[in-house]
Amino acid sequence: MKKLNNDIENKKNKSFEFLNQLNCLECKLPLVFESKRIILFCNKCKIEIPVDKGIPRFVDSDKYVKNFSLEWNIHKTTQIDSVKYKESEKNFHERFGLPRSFWKGKKVLDVGVGVGRYAKVALDADAEVCGIDLSYAVDVAKENLKNYDKISLCQADIFSLPFDDQSFDVIYSFGVLHHTPDPQNAFRSLLRYLKPGGVICLTLYENHGMYHTSRYLRKLTTSINPKLLYLITLFYLLIMYLPYKYFGLRYGVLGRFAPISLSNNFSEAILDTYDCYSPKYQHTYSDFDVFSWFKEVGLQKIEVRPQPVTILGYK
Repeated sequence: MKKLNNDIENKKNKSFEFLNQLNCLECKLPLVFESKRIILFCNKCKIEIPVDKGIPRFVDSDKYVKNFSLEWNIHKTTQIDSVKYKESEKNFHERFGLPRSFWKGKKVLDVGVGVGRYAKVALDADAEVCGIDLSYAVDVAKENLKNYDKISLCQADIFSLPFDDQSFDVIYSFGVLHHTPDPQNAFRSLLRYLKPGGVICLTLYENHGMYHTSRYLRKLTTSINPKLLYLITLFYLLIMYLPYKYFGLRYGVLGRFAPISLSNNFSEAILDTYDCYSPKYQHTYSDFDVFSWFKEVGLQKIEVRPQPVTILGYK
């Protein structure tokens, strides 16, 4: 019981410490945590930031990512690693190509944390992780990562974050920036938070395959209510998954015009297909495109990593 109480107290202390390290988005001065009202407060701008469920909310809604708030509250653990499923861990380490020992004690920013899929891998490697997301997936991430001490979460916009410059040793964003209005500027906006010598790694959608060829049908699907679109996606895959996967429909006109995910995990196939057709913004790139971003801002030791489109560089 004593150990349990100590663990709870340590988590509270770490949470308060994190809240007291955040800045006002307007004047950039440190915010003050008021425990009675459970808010962060700027003494200069008189701005109040609510702290709900232990998560500071620097946005008042999920804006253009309501589809992600929906999908991650349905698929809370679909892509979370388990004893048998290690895809997230495999992806993470392939993208960085760094030894596990590298992560010990590193301060890491997970941009677009979702349900905590990759934050869990970094935490398991003994990193200290801050996850940000514009959607309400942060609430699911908090639940999925509740057993970890070194995790902090914010609901915030990539283009306006409450951190000091040069706060993080590592910044990564896997499958997120292409869903912003301006992915290249989103990337540039993150660099101020990276320490000199720090590493940044991005994965974006490639300019061929499902996420690219679906662009014509997306003109229709993105105008449909997210909940209705999810039901349509579910119904379509229940009928068409097997014909696409085993009877060659993926190679025909239908497969080219309306591609679907053919993941062996049917739940993941639904998730990925919905993820393809629901976002308001969805850009696709080549390795060269993103490599050029890294080069233009002066990053060093830039690498094209194995998983497309994944680029890594050092500040």
